[in-house]
Amino acid sequence: MKNTLMILIFLLLTFSVNAQKNTQLTDIEAITIPLQNYLSGHIKGDKNVLGKALHSEGKLSYLRDGKYAKLEFSDYLSRMKLRNKDDSVERIPYIKSIDVTGNVAVAKLVLDYSSIIFTDYMTLLKIAGEWKISNKIAYSVRDPKNNKTRITNITEIMALLLRYEQALKSGDPKDLAGIFHAEAKIMSSENGKFRGVTLNHFKDRFAQKTSKAPVLISHKIQSVDAFGDAAVAKIQLNYPNSTITHYLSLLRINGQWQVVNKAIDKN
Repeated sequence: MKNTLMILIFLLLTFSVNAQKNTQLTDIEAITIPLQNYLSGHIKGDKNVLGKALHSEGKLSYLRDGKYAKLEFSDYLSRMKLRNKDDSVERIPYIKSIDVTGNVAVAKLVLDYSSIIFTDYMTLLKIAGEWKISNKIAYSVRDPKNNKTRITNITEIMALLLRYEQALKSGDPKDLAGIFHAEAKIMSSENGKFRGVTLNHFKDRFAQKTSKAPVLISHKIQSVDAFGDAAVAKIQLNYPNSTITHYLSLLRINGQWQVVNKAIDKN
């Protein structure tokens, strides 16, 4: 009887561990679907395939001559045109990395077109059980044989992130000055629905929400991934009964790093 009980306990533990692994694997697989649709749609110029990957309220942020530029996904899709299959251009797309926490994920994609190489950082949200790209920042190297990627100064990014952490601790909206771009958006998935607010709305509620929040036990910059003038950072905030993860998308605008999008996961 004792041996039977021990076997049952072992089987239950094994099932629990495997279930957790399968859940994580399923999330990665599910996230890969919109990423593959994006890559395929981009290569073909097929806005129908591309549209399957993008959330209707998402946006693309990029640099034009060092200045901030953006496109709502609806405008982005309207400009897409089918490419000539016989244009002899070699296109090599791949997913370089995926990081997922709860209902938020960030992926790094590369599209090598020989004459131009795109590096895209995608933010994804799990909406109604389905992963959608809600934000994209892009950095491109044109004529790769003659032009080199801008060397990223990680120290500059870290300095901005430390200022952001200080603002979260102080709850003073003035401490947010210069950290976010004026057109930055804050996104999350709440009860399976997309929620996006403007920077002004975020600032208006910043002090109020911070004052009511539980005492912050610890915070940590978990990771920074940067390429050229684009970067993503992951920050974890630990409270007595919850953990909040912030994924920040950054661009080096007019020589200064700024957050152009923030996605939040609450656990």
